[in-house]
Amino acid sequence: MQEQLENIQVLQKLYQVQGNTFEEVISNFKNQQKQHLTKLFKYITNENELNQFQLQGNVIGVDFEHTNDIGFDGQISIVQFKDEADVYIIDVIEIGLESEKLINVLKNIFEDDKIIKVFYAGNTDIQWLKRDFQITIQNYCDIKEIADQCKLKGGSALIYLWKQYCDHQVSKSYKTNMQTSDWAERPLTQEQLIYAAYDCYYLPYLRYVLLQELSKIDIKQQIKIQSKFDKAILKEYKKPILSDQELAKVVSKEYNLLMQLVVENDDKSPIYQYLQTQPVAVQLVKFIGLEIMKVRQQYAIYHNDPVECLEENEQVILIAIHIYQRLNIQNIQTYKLIYPEYQNYQNQQYVLTLEYIQKQIDKDWEVYFKSFCKGFYQSFIYSLDFIKFGLSTIYEALQTPESKHQQIQQKIDEKKQKQAEFGDKYTRKKPAYGNCKIYSKENFFLCNCDEKKIKWYLKQGLADLISEDPPTIQLKFEASGFKEEGSDKAQYITIERVNQCVICGKENELLKFNIVPVVYKKHIQGKRSYDVVCLCLICHQKASAQNDKLKLTIAEKYNINIKQKKKDSLIEQIRNLIKSVKAFYKKNKNLPKEAYQKFQTQFTNQVEQLKNQEQFIQINKYDINQLKYEDNQININDEQFSAFIEYLIENEELFNKCEDTTDHGKLIVEQLKTEEQIEEFLVFWRDNFINEMKPQYLNEAWAIDHKFKRTFGEKSQYNPNNQQQLDDQE
Repeated sequence: MQEQLENIQVLQKLYQVQGNTFEEVISNFKNQQKQHLTKLFKYITNENELNQFQLQGNVIGVDFEHTNDIGFDGQISIVQFKDEADVYIIDVIEIGLESEKLINVLKNIFEDDKIIKVFYAGNTDIQWLKRDFQITIQNYCDIKEIADQCKLKGGSALIYLWKQYCDHQVSKSYKTNMQTSDWAERPLTQEQLIYAAYDCYYLPYLRYVLLQELSKIDIKQQIKIQSKFDKAILKEYKKPILSDQELAKVVSKEYNLLMQLVVENDDKSPIYQYLQTQPVAVQLVKFIGLEIMKVRQQYAIYHNDPVECLEENEQVILIAIHIYQRLNIQNIQTYKLIYPEYQNYQNQQYVLTLEYIQKQIDKDWEVYFKSFCKGFYQSFIYSLDFIKFGLSTIYEALQTPESKHQQIQQKIDEKKQKQAEFGDKYTRKKPAYGNCKIYSKENFFLCNCDEKKIKWYLKQGLADLISEDPPTIQLKFEASGFKEEGSDKAQYITIERVNQCVICGKENELLKFNIVPVVYKKHIQGKRSYDVVCLCLICHQKASAQNDKLKLTIAEKYNINIKQKKKDSLIEQIRNLIKSVKAFYKKNKNLPKEAYQKFQTQFTNQVEQLKNQEQFIQINKYDINQLKYEDNQININDEQFSAFIEYLIENEELFNKCEDTTDHGKLIVEQLKTEEQIEEFLVFWRDNFINEMKPQYLNEAWAIDHKFKRTFGEKSQYNPNNQQQLDDQE
């Protein structure tokens, strides 16, 4: 009986009608269509026009046009709506993703459960909605899913549905050409806008028509449709980052296409003739191509640039062949390591292959793989030319004189030196875990601990030292809160800790890492080391970057806009100005005129923003009127400008102290009202660490649902009453 009621509710949701019978809707639409196509759409390009925007009815057609030419994973270009009366095209690029007005308008529509949003093949669209606006759609309908389920004679393609039910015909090639046209370029053409309007115009009508078809099939199949809609809504957005396996397939495909052209054009170039007869050489070229693909993707992610704006895939293969030609391998047949076919990919094979190439190459390996797109113009990218410069460095390396290589090598050495200095300064000099041991009064093992804890118990006269290597004590009192000896499951604290990175297993350059960031953990009662693990320097950087991204997601969930606050803060504006000026001074000697002017405009705008900041006016002691201008732009080569920047650098800490720095972590933890909410919050962070960083060497008793609360015995060093004594000892 319960199942039948649930099925009825599902069908009611699926077949919601806009206050009319199906027949009335279809008749009204056909009458409206004749009058409406002459004024097909209303185009909204600014916030003022957005203020006039208001949808009518509770069933609307929706479509997005997307561009891959903005950002690493692209951006929504326009949003199209069809309501009872009109088609609206909202230009997201013109208005701006950051527009609060736009975000609120879209939220009010897409998060309103009373409005049915009708898409065609909308699974990707609703993922883009999550990515660009952090909006999860409600009451979603996909007519392609309905058409697929109905198994229509002509198929479920949109152009077929238009022809069959709407008397609207377009060719497949036309639709493909328009769909893949340049949706980043402004202004959009009239043809693009008309195409976009038609893309959503028929969607509400097609929903009614197809629901009539759906009602004729088995009821179980009808119920499955709504479940697909609900599942699509819940799917989380993931960046389109290709795995090594996927990149390897791209490399193989592009190499095969290149060699196919070589054969078709009867290209007799020696290198191609050689590759056609030496399979091992082909594997090595593919391996080099894969390395370039990987670095190219990392570069694009780092700068949030489209991969398509970098070297194209076929060009990467040509670069790989150029590098192979410089390897000067005399006996290629002795090269036994082959390009990995990633089903049986082994890290050891990868490392050995890189070492092999490094030994064989006649110019420094770093020039080719680690500097060709990293470290070049990282704070100085204004145009596609500058982006491409990074990837074209390989070509320059093949042609430039030794002096140029020495300059590049000097930059690499400087970068290595900085990394080494950072490692020396911040990584642990002593083992993270001393694995000292504590035994109970009854002489069974309680836990591992650090030496500081051992010394505290001995100083308090609460234990006897029973071994010095490793330091081991036996308590003189009855310990509480521990499992009894002989328990079938090891406790986290009884397993000996290994001084190694829990992600990759590296045993040196270790730092402590907080799985649950300190900004939250310090406001949650109960001091625990459970969420503190050891990571190597590289893994620590990756995990920290992942946590920083997640903090923004968390802040948004709890309605705390830390990103905007940080961006608009006085200290952040000052730091950005200082950073930009340093980049300018570094590049000034070889700077093109256009780039110089961009720097000049940027600095002028930044200084003007500071002058309008009330906090800055109150704190600043520098006579900013001394700055010299030329054509309303600051003279950035003048000594007064340099003196002003020096003043900001010297007083950066003063500006920082005067900033309103409300701890966002505290604001979030204050919203966790119950222990269940706190535990759910901790589990969220632990689960993220497991899924994103994939640690291979975690303590076997570590679990994401470990309880956060802990009681302390009367004589425990962590009992709040004993904390002051411990601090005094230090």
